[in-house]
Amino acid sequence: MKSLSQIISIIFLSLSSTITFAQKQKDYSTKIDSLVNTTSPRIFNGVIFATKNGKEIYSKVYGYSNFDSKVPLQLNSTFKIMSNSKQITAVLLLKQVEKGTVNLQAPIKKYLPY
Repeated sequence: MKSLSQIISIIFLSLSSTITFAQKQKDYSTKIDSLVNTTSPRIFNGVIFATKNGKEIYSKVYGYSNFDSKVPLQLNSTFKIMSNSKQITAVLLLKQVEKGTVNLQAPIKKYLPY
């Protein structure tokens, strides 16, 4: 389970550099597919959906929604993300820090008024 969360983290981090790189190169699928397929055996099970300027640039499903009956995942499959939301929240918060809209040294009550 720990290695799965590490792989997901690597993919999220790699996607940011992939999207920057891909501004000059239109073939997103080769780069993203190679990131997913780097594990042996391939243990990533999920959906990757990337957009740029509001337009879909990549979407692909990997794995099954039910391993016993081999039911494949769909683009609209739902997942229990559990602790992964902490990583996403941290990235979004730090983006606001970079913009200057959030100060990490300010008391939390400045942002959460209860």
